[in-house]
Amino acid sequence: ALVKKRTHFEYQLQRRVVRKIDFLRYIKHEINLEAERNNRKHKLGIYKKKTTVDFAIVNRIHRLFQSDAKLWLDYITFSKDIGSTKVVSKAFSRMLQAHPYRADFWIMAAQWEFTDNKNIDNARRMMQLAIRRNSSSKSLWLEYFRLELLYVDKMRKRRQVLNIKEPSEDEEEGMSDEFFANKIADVIYRNAIKAIPDDIEFRMSFVAVYKLFESTKQYRDAIYNSLLVDFPNKEASWHFFAEKEYDNISNWDALAGHEKEDLIESVEMQYKEGLKHVDTEQMWDYYLSWYYDDVVLPSPECLSKLEILLALFEEAATAKKLSENKYFLWIKVLEQIEDYHTIPAVLKKYINEYNSSLQSWKFYLTILLTYKEFYDESNIKNEFKKALESLPDEVLLSIWELQLEWYLASKPKLVQKLLEKIINLSPDIAKPMQSRYLEWVAVNKSIGKTRKIYANLIANSLVSNEFLYQCIDIEEQQTPPDINELRKLYELILSRIGESSSEFWIKYIKAEKTWGQPTQVNTIYWKALKTLVGDANQYFVKLYALL
Repeated sequence: ALVKKRTHFEYQLQRRVVRKIDFLRYIKHEINLEAERNNRKHKLGIYKKKTTVDFAIVNRIHRLFQSDAKLWLDYITFSKDIGSTKVVSKAFSRMLQAHPYRADFWIMAAQWEFTDNKNIDNARRMMQLAIRRNSSSKSLWLEYFRLELLYVDKMRKRRQVLNIKEPSEDEEEGMSDEFFANKIADVIYRNAIKAIPDDIEFRMSFVAVYKLFESTKQYRDAIYNSLLVDFPNKEASWHFFAEKEYDNISNWDALAGHEKEDLIESVEMQYKEGLKHVDTEQMWDYYLSWYYDDVVLPSPECLSKLEILLALFEEAATAKKLSENKYFLWIKVLEQIEDYHTIPAVLKKYINEYNSSLQSWKFYLTILLTYKEFYDESNIKNEFKKALESLPDEVLLSIWELQLEWYLASKPKLVQKLLEKIINLSPDIAKPMQSRYLEWVAVNKSIGKTRKIYANLIANSLVSNEFLYQCIDIEEQQTPPDINELRKLYELILSRIGESSSEFWIKYIKAEKTWGQPTQVNTIYWKALKTLVGDANQYFVKLYALL
């Protein structure tokens, strides 16, 4: 049986076009076979090292792999599982030859060399070769940087355990004071920023790695200082440099009150200095975010800090440097402190600055309606008029819907007049609002008035299918329904969708059976059979049989 199975798999691999699935099945068979052999050896009490037969099976599996990435990873995983260290090392080398630009593969190989194979030299060679081929890969630079810091940390702990105080007492080569001062990691960082010079976030990612290790403060400070030297006109440089003050704080809660205040004052001075050099909307955004998150939120009961924040909002708005998101935050803060009388003035500043997008007008009008007690109705109506004049026609539907909601809540007597105006606008606006109009009429007017309105709309405009569905629903909710009106509506909708909608033909038949003349059902049935096409016809016959 074993020979037959292997012969079968070999035949599969001899096809003209070999499939990956054939390799995977063969591999799975060999792995299962190896597992079964190990189980039998365990039962028989055989605990010797693997025989040449074992390695013959391993080699057999190795020969089945091609250049597919997943196959390489499976190959390496299997080799690790059986403890074949030499094979793993060779497998990584061959995989990297096939995929030289996959940074994740290089990192995986270096991690294995360092963690599992305990060979820092091989790990370094891997990372250096990877960077030569992928010098713009941020992940490779960071992983190489982290590798050297990990190695130094490991050696430092080793010396502590062995109580080694002088480098001359250590048998390991290259363990000088410069090594333990993380000079190698510093060289890697400097080479990294030469390769990727204009990325501030990339530089700060080295700070995050440095923070994981001891004795790295001088290097972190050097990175922070380099930001203002290399990027003096970038907002992010001043932002990160200001928050450098937090770098040595491990436990904020443990600080005394005056220490916290001193720290906040120092950070604020840095942000203000940044605004002198880069007075932009983004710089104000960084400053206000920091002040709200780190100063106001931790002590919301402190009114003096809230007053400072509100003054900063006002200053930024006056300079036209307040972003849209910070206007949202300003209003949120005013709501939290219940200063509702100030909100209309802030809203006015907001819409004067941001009046070209639908989202801005929707936000403005929604907040305005929330605090409508501070406005005259004429003012609100005028603001809607401004929105409709400021925006292109294709996006006005949302504004009309918002105005309708206001009328429904505050001006119910004028709702019909507004709806009649809307349904006579451009089709992009009128068509979606026809359903809202019909819904309102059905609730507030008689069925006779409702029929007159929907009949007029059907006759004078191209109504949607959804509108006709709504008309049918309204008619079926009457007590009793008028079958003549229902027939008109069903005939109209089926003239549009009758070729494909088996379900609607069944609904028509059910309506006729329930409220009309059962003798008409047969006529509808045969008409449906003539109209429906393809699979819809057979599906209709099945549904009808279930009635």
